[in-house]
Amino acid sequence: FILRCLLKDSTMAGRSGIVYYGLCAAQFVTLAAYVVVTAGAALLQQKANDLPLWQGATPEELEARTIAYTEVFQSTTYIIPYPRDSQYQFQYQWWIIEFEFFIFALTACLTLFPQLIERVRPVALTFLASALVLVMDNINAVFFLLRNETAMAVFDAHRIEVTQAGLIMVAVGNCLTIIFMGIYQYESTMGSGHITPPTMAKTEAEQRV
Repeated sequence: FILRCLLKDSTMAGRSGIVYYGLCAAQFVTLAAYVVVTAGAALLQQKANDLPLWQGATPEELEARTIAYTEVFQSTTYIIPYPRDSQYQFQYQWWIIEFEFFIFALTACLTLFPQLIERVRPVALTFLASALVLVMDNINAVFFLLRNETAMAVFDAHRIEVTQAGLIMVAVGNCLTIIFMGIYQYESTMGSGHITPPTMAKTEAEQRV
């Protein structure tokens, strides 16, 4: 993928060439973001799979912890609490990560084969814009966790911070992809670099006859 971007046909001229390399850079940012956000979600999931919060507590303590835990995560709106079944806590976040991977696979393929961009662009950018909304909402939710002492005590601050860094990187990658793919115009070249439109070519042939 890297070689394809770096060795892209040098005859693609001017502004479109610069936009294409911007699109390549956006894909690299998105790939790095996907790795970071997946690592962050995995760290949170690892903690959620075996939360010590529910272990060795009396019924009264368990009830108090459940109320506090539910209140904290319900406040985020996008991270639904599962008291005592916390392994399901981040299932929505995992779905978003999988959805983002599908979109990245689509935009990466279009970057490798730019002649397809104009045809597939409405589909790709529609998916990308919808995913960006989900990512933004989750950034807001995770910012709340970073400011909440209970959440940081339960899931560890560094796990939440890695996830937040990945989400912000994903948002940046999505925005860059929307910008560069949105303004990209494929320029095929033949010979001198100028393509005569079919209608014009037909007219010139008729004139020669």
